[in-house]
Amino acid sequence: MISNLWFYFAAVPAVFFYGMGKGGVGGILGMLSVPLIAMTIPPLQAAAILLPLLCLMDVIALFYHRKNCNYRELKHMLPGAILGILVASFFIGSLPSAVVELLIGGLALLFLVQKLLPRKNANNLPAKGHFLTLLSGFASTIAHAGGPPATMHLLPKKLPKQQYIGTSVVFFASLNFLKLIPYAYLGELNTSNLEASLVLLPIAFLGVRTGVWLVNILSQEMIYKISYIVLFLTGMKMLVAGLISTL
Repeated sequence: MISNLWFYFAAVPAVFFYGMGKGGVGGILGMLSVPLIAMTIPPLQAAAILLPLLCLMDVIALFYHRKNCNYRELKHMLPGAILGILVASFFIGSLPSAVVELLIGGLALLFLVQKLLPRKNANNLPAKGHFLTLLSGFASTIAHAGGPPATMHLLPKKLPKQQYIGTSVVFFASLNFLKLIPYAYLGELNTSNLEASLVLLPIAFLGVRTGVWLVNILSQEMIYKISYIVLFLTGMKMLVAGLISTL
């Protein structure tokens, strides 16, 4: 069991906000969780403690949102994401976090710039389709940071609010359960980490329930606005952190 008090000061809000994302509100808030917890423990251990919680949160979120998933879109997203998990499995624990931050942060901001350009120019920009889902699977495995690429893939589809949320929930639930394999192989799902996960479980449940409640009272326009705002903030955060780490 982790006895470092600072770990819990960081982990409680991190898990709560991740739970809110799983409930359907601002899912990419979750990508801040690993960096926040990693201020107190090694990044790989932080990701390993979060992973069982993510799987349990996914089960709760699936109960509420699975029926709204666009399974046709999901079928196109999963192959690239699974390939991304396989590639990341060879780098997990060794790839500099700055590289991941620069790549994801840069792409997130590129996507937002694309939204501001005239349509004919925006369509000429790269980073679409299978590449985005592959990047989502890769970043999700390395640091549970697959939200921005998946958001970049889904937002242009203009899915109805419930479909957008349901597809995101089922997509990341699939990824998280697959990620248990490389984390178990590395020995990170050990007794100490699992005990820490168990202590944080009530916070995860509370976060998901809060997210589900907010989804039911927010409009579709507001959900998309939140997604864009959080994408910008997390993109800036990751880009700046990556640049600082490389200097």
